[in-house]
Amino acid sequence: MPEIILKNVTKTFDHINAVDHLNLTIRDRDFITLLGPSGCGKTTTLRMIAGLETPTEGEILIDGETVFSAEKGIDVPPQKRNVGFLFQNYALWPHMTVLQNITFGLENLKWDKDKIRQRTEKLMKMLKIEEYGNRYPAELSGGQQ
Repeated sequence: MPEIILKNVTKTFDHINAVDHLNLTIRDRDFITLLGPSGCGKTTTLRMIAGLETPTEGEILIDGETVFSAEKGIDVPPQKRNVGFLFQNYALWPHMTVLQNITFGLENLKWDKDKIRQRTEKLMKMLKIEEYGNRYPAELSGGQQ
């Protein structure tokens, strides 16, 4: 994962600050958790990093590139940020195996089959789910899903 930097990022909805001057640096290969009560801005922060939500002010840098800056008028669209987004409520295709669910997005991006295979093998090994590749979502526990 590339380094992600948020500088004074704010998101206001109808005069209410969902995120208020957030400064955060996530270094390459860091594992972080956003923890807090409902409505504190966790999902809004993730949506702003992914480009699904536009901050009211501040800057967001991904791998050294400014992808959002209110001051400079920069707002790189989500599809050009090379950021994945995993929703809390997963959405798995029930008619597709674990392997097919994982490769689906890369196939839609028209990735080379060999690159898809390499990336998928690496991901499944990292997540320790190699043995589940041919199972369907209904054959998995909630945690495995």
